[in-house]
Amino acid sequence: MQTALGAILSRLSRRYPEKTAIIFKEKRLTYRDLNIRSNKLSHALIELGIKSGEKVGLIFNNCNEFVESIFAILKAGAIAVPINVRLNPQEISFLLDHSDVSLLIFQGSFMEKIAPFWGKNRKIRHYIICDEEYYPGFLHYETLLQKGALSDPEIRCAKEDDDAFILYTAGTTGRPKGVILTHRNFLWLAFNYCLWGMTEHEDISLYVFPLYHVGGLGTFLSHIFIGATAVLKDRYDLIDCLETIQREGINRWSAIPTIYSEVVNFPELDRYNLSSLSKISSGGAPMSSDLKHRIMDLFPYANIMEGYGQTESSGAITMLLPEDTIRKSASVGIPFPTNVIKIVDEDDNELPIGYTGELLYQGYTVMKGYYKNREATEYALKGGWMHSGDLATIDEDGFVYIVDRKDDVIITGGENVYSKEVEDTIKHLDGVKEVAVIGLPDPKWGKAVTAIVVPESEVYLTEEQIINFCKGKIAGYKAPKRVIFTNELPKNSVGKVIKSELREIYSKEASLKT
Repeated sequence: MQTALGAILSRLSRRYPEKTAIIFKEKRLTYRDLNIRSNKLSHALIELGIKSGEKVGLIFNNCNEFVESIFAILKAGAIAVPINVRLNPQEISFLLDHSDVSLLIFQGSFMEKIAPFWGKNRKIRHYIICDEEYYPGFLHYETLLQKGALSDPEIRCAKEDDDAFILYTAGTTGRPKGVILTHRNFLWLAFNYCLWGMTEHEDISLYVFPLYHVGGLGTFLSHIFIGATAVLKDRYDLIDCLETIQREGINRWSAIPTIYSEVVNFPELDRYNLSSLSKISSGGAPMSSDLKHRIMDLFPYANIMEGYGQTESSGAITMLLPEDTIRKSASVGIPFPTNVIKIVDEDDNELPIGYTGELLYQGYTVMKGYYKNREATEYALKGGWMHSGDLATIDEDGFVYIVDRKDDVIITGGENVYSKEVEDTIKHLDGVKEVAVIGLPDPKWGKAVTAIVVPESEVYLTEEQIINFCKGKIAGYKAPKRVIFTNELPKNSVGKVIKSELREIYSKEASLKT
């Protein structure tokens, strides 16, 4: 018998054996091909001694082998631990050790990141390298596949509540936590996506979201669940994406706002036939109203969908559907049918409509807990509700508006300032490309509202100009007391600004000046 998620691929390989499942560069795998290759690797893992419940690490950019490995692990009854490839060797080593990985599968291009701890982590019994070359001491991916059986592994059937993945949070507010997600979590996420027509059998979807991130993984598994076609990209390149949309007839694109901003500002966009695009999905950060309007002008037949979610929710919690894109532009939508949300005060008392408080949610997609972190798990799931750490409001129609992260609220002179409100104000100033607002230590105010601004190229902005602009739009105490100009903002793999890094950098600078 097979695991719950593994059975999905097996079912589709019988129902749509000749349909293209994966396109990656010059490779095209049908659902039958994908299932067979996953089965072969799964048998190889079992032969190597991988047992149900063991953890298998994955270090890949998007590619067909990444997908094959995920399903091979799940079919073996094991738990997949995808690692962010942007981490340094020390960070990767820590996560592999913390998650108790006993076997690691990785792309050869990441050998330099593996070499420093190879042989030093006694928990890892085997290393499988996916590369055309052979390396002494490493097992070879394609060689293992050649030896594996074609049939589905005959092992126990996992319950839906069994662990399927450990995904580490992006660590924007501290050391990453290992989020335990089950087969049931992703099955219900897929059900939500399909119920609202976000993923359909006829879709040909372009994926630049990394599959090691919940935004990419959750959407992709939903895509496999319905039997659609996925075009994977191992890196983002605007020209390549536009050429791919034209060549493959892509109708669904899932990306982040910064990518879509590049698209609408690309001066040679009319050289490409992008008329196939009918679904544009965004996540990871808010999409501005101006950007939505520009997308609608360029792609009048495309529906825009914008999601809000967390690793702890297996992906999206709420979705702003196409019919509400403009009417509720500042909102992140309404909860999926299987999710329940509420807004609470500091004592977890539910607040009335229009009040700001922490967003809590329940549903079948909520994580089981944090791996080896009982204290954090109990705090996050206190009272049977997942505490998002996000401050939000709900309007009279049930639409959710994210106000800020709890950790990003700035208390200055006894007043609460929501950094997102200040950021949204500054973004309306011509010449501002990006902005992040943080609180820095100040002897008078406690924390001083500080704007870190990335100007558009060849645009000259002054601190006084930005401060005065804000004072004309929002209350004086909310306006920045200081503006710092920089060339770029530190971001995680899906484009979220890492404010903890900004606070660390500029707090040290501020302390040196006092």
